[in-house]
Amino acid sequence: MTLQKKITLSLVFCLFSATLQADHFPVGTEVLADCHSFFSKGKIKRLHKEHYVVHFYQDSRPVLCTPFAWDSMFLVPYKPVAQYTTAGDEVFKTGDLLKITFRATARGAFFSHKFSVTAAIKEINENGTAQLELTEGEVEAQQLFTRWVGTNYVPLDFSKDLTADKLTILGISKP
Repeated sequence: MTLQKKITLSLVFCLFSATLQADHFPVGTEVLADCHSFFSKGKIKRLHKEHYVVHFYQDSRPVLCTPFAWDSMFLVPYKPVAQYTTAGDEVFKTGDLLKITFRATARGAFFSHKFSVTAAIKEINENGTAQLELTEGEVEAQQLFTRWVGTNYVPLDFSKDLTADKLTILGISKP
């Protein structure tokens, strides 16, 4: 084996090792688990076959995602921040009010309807997701939003399709 191949192989090994180390979460670390672009807060309970068993807090739940063990690519560290700037230079701060328009299907209904609620940003994580607290809206709209989003964290970059089973966020604006 030539010296050049040994050096190249060593560099690849070092980069691979650094990548594996970057994805490691120690037991007890608070994380947000990504489930269809919605994030649920929990704590790393233990490692299971190179995956993480996450204990979700009682008021937090994954939206139709209840895997036993999570791959590190679906976990981000929980680090609250006071504000977040999106790629489009829009600044969101804790306490900001947002008008959220969404389409949802109520229990027993065949068709979905368009609803609107106003929510305050309760908390922002450094990855650009926010926990929202409803402040106003029709009773049915609030119930549907609470059922499908609840205390989960929603990305503030609304360029992605945000769908939680029977609820799809259509748009968000600052009133």
